[in-house]
Amino acid sequence: MQPGIDRIVFATERPLLVVGFREVLRRAGLEAEPWIVDPDSLASIVQPEEAWLVLLDGESLLPWESLDAARERAPKSHFVICCGAIRPELVLAAIEHRLAGIISTRIPVPDATDALVRICNGERQFRYQDSLEAHTPEVPALSPRERVVLAMVAEGLRNRQIAVALGTSENSVKVHINRLLRKTGTKRRQELALLAAPLLARSPEEPELTAFDDSWMFGVN
Repeated sequence: MQPGIDRIVFATERPLLVVGFREVLRRAGLEAEPWIVDPDSLASIVQPEEAWLVLLDGESLLPWESLDAARERAPKSHFVICCGAIRPELVLAAIEHRLAGIISTRIPVPDATDALVRICNGERQFRYQDSLEAHTPEVPALSPRERVVLAMVAEGLRNRQIAVALGTSENSVKVHINRLLRKTGTKRRQELALLAAPLLARSPEEPELTAFDDSWMFGVN
């Protein structure tokens, strides 16, 4: 078991999610048998004095109010969304609700393992393939990755912190921020942060979730 992690919990109604994640857990040094619990019950079962790794099934509708209550009750625990197709709305919701991050089941096992270890060490991680993101028209038009970077800028994260969380380089983050400055007509990071809330609020209705795939597994090493 990773130092500082008292229990592994999968909040899902589909036990197959645990089967697909076992190799990542093993490589991350998390070999204890996970619990499988109903996502709605998290707030009543998390232990305030313990550090749990809570893996949330992102293919289902997440009970955000219950998750907020669970996170507040157990501040030492890490709440992570796991699913295949990553939608920008899901990433933004994870940031807004201050979860520890998102790990796509379509990235290579070593990348997922690295992200999980970093999360257990207190970092926030958002690991997924850019090609899986669906574009959401905005005014001004922002790409899904730009929306995520904008949300992190609004949180006060610096370029290095954003790069670590997204598993990318600082140069890539700088490119996204420069594009955001041009698109919004702002000149400073502080001005951009002030515009984040109204820009991110302009999102269409969340699309229907994809069905669970029984052949689910991580990307090739």
